[in-house]
Amino acid sequence: MSFTKKLRETYHKKPILFGFLFFCAGFIFDLITLGRIDDLFNLIQQGCYLFLLSVLVMYEGQIESGVLKLNSRAQRVWEFHDLIVHFLFGSLLSAYTIFYFTSASHLSSFLFLSLLIFFMIANEFPQIQKMGHPIRVTLLSLCSLSYFAFFYPILFGKLHFLISLLGFLTSVGIMFTIHWWQQKKNVSHDYLRDRFIVPAALSHLVFFFMFIFSFIPPVPLAVKKIGVYYDVKKTSTDYEGYHLTGSWKIWQNGSQDFYYRTGDKVHILLSIFSPTDFKDHIFLKWSHEDENGKIVVHDRIPLEIRGGREKGFRGYGTKQNVLPGNWTVDVESADGRILRSIDIHVIPDKDLTDRNYKKDIF
Repeated sequence: MSFTKKLRETYHKKPILFGFLFFCAGFIFDLITLGRIDDLFNLIQQGCYLFLLSVLVMYEGQIESGVLKLNSRAQRVWEFHDLIVHFLFGSLLSAYTIFYFTSASHLSSFLFLSLLIFFMIANEFPQIQKMGHPIRVTLLSLCSLSYFAFFYPILFGKLHFLISLLGFLTSVGIMFTIHWWQQKKNVSHDYLRDRFIVPAALSHLVFFFMFIFSFIPPVPLAVKKIGVYYDVKKTSTDYEGYHLTGSWKIWQNGSQDFYYRTGDKVHILLSIFSPTDFKDHIFLKWSHEDENGKIVVHDRIPLEIRGGREKGFRGYGTKQNVLPGNWTVDVESADGRILRSIDIHVIPDKDLTDRNYKKDIF
């Protein structure tokens, strides 16, 4: 028996195992080759993967509905298409999981991230795979929406509702094109409605709902480091943040327990990754918990960012005359999504002795 024939026979006996292995291969391949989110090669590669998946899903629908019949030679090639689909989904979903995880910090963002990971894993279960074409359409929709969610912000160099809407409409356009082509090839309306339109429409509606309510992490932005400081100084190469926190609090940057004296300023110093040629604003939203436990927003301070630096753009915002108690500073994108939050406990300090500051380098 030839190697090819033996491989084909083994594949027919254990198609789920082969599918899982190719999915893992795509996942690992992406982990090894994945660069910055704005890397041109990555953008082209993912665009090609998305196009190839769209074509394969389109032909799957035609073959499954019976409007396209393959000859024996084509059938021998097509029987392995499932492995290519698993590899492509593994590669794309792993990339999007990494990108979204980097940008996610708010609890609501992790809801979407959990949904993405669920679909990535669930696709490998036999019970899910038996659902066939609707699951492929759902995953294709998710990949298309995720790709254009960061493609246009990278292209235009900013985050804006209209730019995000353009990405959403582009994905809708891709699904509409596939649907139009299926109709042209005489795929039945009932088949398209149940196995294409419904899963594609539901996927897009859920994604749009999550975006409107800020569940989608604000890719391509990501906060690399953030801290609370008594003072910030800029040198020729770095930003220096001065704080009082003990070195044992390794989970903190700066002084989140802030001992406030009259005349002090609270400095929020951060580094934030953004793509090359990215020019936009983020906002530092300062909220205070009053004596009744109510959260009151005090300020929303803009901070201009410019992209391209590997370790992130550095900048800081300050606030003076802060009230004692619990504060939260949300780092918000221009379209209102939260990149990162940091809590501050302001404690009145009547001690007038000199402070011995420690220094963090950004």
